Amino acid sequence: MAVSWSAEEVQTFLSLIAEERIQRELDGATRNEKVFQEVAKLLAAHGYHRTYKQCRDKLKKLKSDYRSIKDHNSRSGSNRRSWKWFDQMDAIYGGRPTSIGREGALDSATPLLENTIEDDSLSTIDSLALSLCNDESSSQPVLTASPPRPPTPSTSTSSCTTTPQRVVTGKRKRSLHHQEHLAVLREMQVADIQQQELNRAQRERHLQMALD
Repeated sequence: MAVSWSAEEVQTFLSLIAEERIQRELDGATRNEKVFQEVAKLLAAHGYHRTYKQCRDKLKKLKSDYRSIKDHNSRSGSNRRSWKWFDQMDAIYGGRPTSIGREGALDSATPLLENTIEDDSLSTIDSLALSLCNDESSSQPVLTASPPRPPTPSTSTSSCTTTPQRVVTGKRKRSLHHQEHLAVLREMQVADIQQQELNRAQRERHLQMALD
């Protein structure tokens, strides 16, 4: 049976995990075994001997407790919980979503990929909207000068009133058509983001199963 971690050992462990170099390696590693092997060696230099698996499992447990307490305190106003390692964990992970793990690059790369996809989707919508606007401009009728005709009581008044009405009606129809296109594009974007969320949840579950 593994020996329990002492308070001094956990304190030293978290101080090592909080180092910028270790954080950078955890964020950039595809597989984190080598990173935790390095953490275990650094821990041994302080007189605490743990395997890399014990180090990885300990960080996983600390993060789970941290998320649980932070979520509880965010929902509860008066019945707040305290935890000995909360301040140190919050100093490491408080500046980023708690669902994103620094001990694996897969989790940390996911939001970057989603932001890139979302930006591309917005750029596509903007481009299509601009294209629609250009189509509207090019399709609007061009008024050309016509040869003067002798004024007659039946045509002089109607030619000034009916033509502008037809132009306004055409603009209104094109505007509605434009809005419908934008609505469809935004619905497609929302569906795409929802699918990305499902894919990310599946990747997190697979990673969790692999760590367990």
